[in-house]
Amino acid sequence: MATFVTRAQWGARAPREVSSNVTPAQGGVVVHHVDAVRVARTNHADCAAQVRGIQNHHMDTRGWADIAYSHLACVHGYLFEGRGEYVRTAAQGTTQGNDDWYAVCALTGGTSSNYDTVTAQLVDAVRYGVNRLRVSGGAARAITGHRDHHATECPGALYARVLSGEVNPGGGPLPYPGASFRQPPTFVHASVATWQYRMNTRFGYALSVDGQYGPGSDAACRRFQTDRGLTVDGIVGPNTWAATFA
Repeated sequence: MATFVTRAQWGARAPREVSSNVTPAQGGVVVHHVDAVRVARTNHADCAAQVRGIQNHHMDTRGWADIAYSHLACVHGYLFEGRGEYVRTAAQGTTQGNDDWYAVCALTGGTSSNYDTVTAQLVDAVRYGVNRLRVSGGAARAITGHRDHHATECPGALYARVLSGEVNPGGGPLPYPGASFRQPPTFVHASVATWQYRMNTRFGYALSVDGQYGPGSDAACRRFQTDRGLTVDGIVGPNTWAATFA
């Protein structure tokens, strides 16, 4: 299992303020990476300094109250304590995202042609972070990538591990987010984008990955349900979700 590194152990600064105005039971956990360049440290001895640098950038350059993330995971299998449980993040890029979702950041980066290697130890540390946020922080079971909330490629190479369910504690398919998607939409949920991306990459659809469950998504859902012998109702409920991520 991953090793947990407390704020005191990695030398964190005290936050300027702590906001506990969060509703993680309505969202879940978002997976991030650091940047569009490769950043993973070869030696674990350098990772704590990297986390301190991220905190300094967020506080001194961005003007935020603390490091943006709930926790951070390195490629050597360590989970660094960030803002922690029941503290609002500054990581998602939207107000609702920061209100409803925790953030676990992988200390990796890169572009589609030159990503840092996603190690088994990194996946284990991300999985450990998700589990902590569920067990100790009341997070819902949904797991998304940052790109599901904001116009970004983040979390890069790790996004495929999100979609496959590899970062889900206990393994298995990506868990049903606890919210059915239907027309007309009654609310916006980041997991809609995760479902749209999976429909495109796994089953060859051409949906706009925009997090909006519009008429195109409804029609694709009905075709998919017909092909899979499911009840054809255009609703991405537990059975349709499970078939999509099987």
